[in-house]
Amino acid sequence: MVVAVTVFAFLAFIYIARRIGDELYLKLGLIALLGHVVVSVGVVPNIPYVWDFGQFDRAAQQVATGTLPSGSTVASFAAVQGVVYAIFGHNETNIAIVSGLLAVLVPIPIRYITTELYDHVSLDTVTALVLFLPLPFLMLSLPMRDSTSVFVFFSLLALALRAIQRNNGALGILTVPLWGMLYLVRPELALVSLLAILATISIKVIETFELEPSLRSLIVVLGAVGAIGFSLFAELLYSFDRVNAALSYRASGGAVYLDGMQYNSWFDFLLIAPGRAVYFQFTPFPLHIESIFHLLTFSGTVIAMILFVSALRSLYECDYDRTTAVLLIVVYLAGTAGYGAINSNFGTGVRHRIVFDFILIMTAAPVIARWELLVREWLGVVPRHRGEHDEQQRETQELNRHVKARGEYPNDTGE
Repeated sequence: MVVAVTVFAFLAFIYIARRIGDELYLKLGLIALLGHVVVSVGVVPNIPYVWDFGQFDRAAQQVATGTLPSGSTVASFAAVQGVVYAIFGHNETNIAIVSGLLAVLVPIPIRYITTELYDHVSLDTVTALVLFLPLPFLMLSLPMRDSTSVFVFFSLLALALRAIQRNNGALGILTVPLWGMLYLVRPELALVSLLAILATISIKVIETFELEPSLRSLIVVLGAVGAIGFSLFAELLYSFDRVNAALSYRASGGAVYLDGMQYNSWFDFLLIAPGRAVYFQFTPFPLHIESIFHLLTFSGTVIAMILFVSALRSLYECDYDRTTAVLLIVVYLAGTAGYGAINSNFGTGVRHRIVFDFILIMTAAPVIARWELLVREWLGVVPRHRGEHDEQQRETQELNRHVKARGEYPNDTGE
């Protein structure tokens, strides 16, 4: 039945991509989907790491045979996996191929959010990076819940953002079941998305009364969101004892960092959170490398550092939509802090930080577009539309002028 699920995946993607109407996305997506199928069939069964494959598989078999597994996020995803088993047969490769299909659909909400953040930005390289970034590409081919949670997460953000930007209550209502689905699969991402949506709504409300939200308003909003986030984390996800227990549990295996650390109080938790967030996003560091897998993971660290710097530069130099920026920044800060507070293993962290790598790609879109233009000019390839080429040239020249001007007049605020 692997052939059947493969045919289904390709037909479903072609139908959806044609509805989007972007030929390059269609072509890149087909290549990426083929790659996911190859990884699912030829690579995943032979890799020495199995993560939680067996746990998900057993729960899915129970669902497929009409038995309800015990309640957990694993059991929640087992409903999806069990349906796939019921239709296409019991084979982990089947759910891996469906995961690949969801992975190639992730650029759809990401492209929308990026266009809301920056006007007239090229999406070609952003799409390519989301589809082919090496570690996410592998992880989203695994027969686990990562592809499902990533796709639902960005779909929720895109739908919520559209509802807020258009003041559309009907769309806002549609986000509720989507949020519920995410909470069942990844409750921590659901709470992070809730915080980001609350912050975005607050900024939108402030903008209705102020033409330009003041720094004080932004600080109040972000401070309130941070307090709510900490309360939800402590009350819904982890009690203090569970935090230390989870910290010890995660500090096992061959990819551990900061092992032996325990929190003595919630104040310790808050004090250490920024440092652990940095570890979560950027480990392994060079001294952590002890195997080929560690080296592969380190390549992702280098890419993340480049994207992080590019994202900061894009936000600093380019015009952006404040509402969308608040949404993404709150997701990034709250998410990396929350995951970093518990995670102590960069093998697991590779999977958990996929959404944050994609957020860096979106935020770095103007700089990424500049890379694309430079590569095209070096290769002598003109973009698909001459107008697009001229627009990219203007954006590149404008970005360069900003950088040069700030270098010559470092004390000029531009006001």
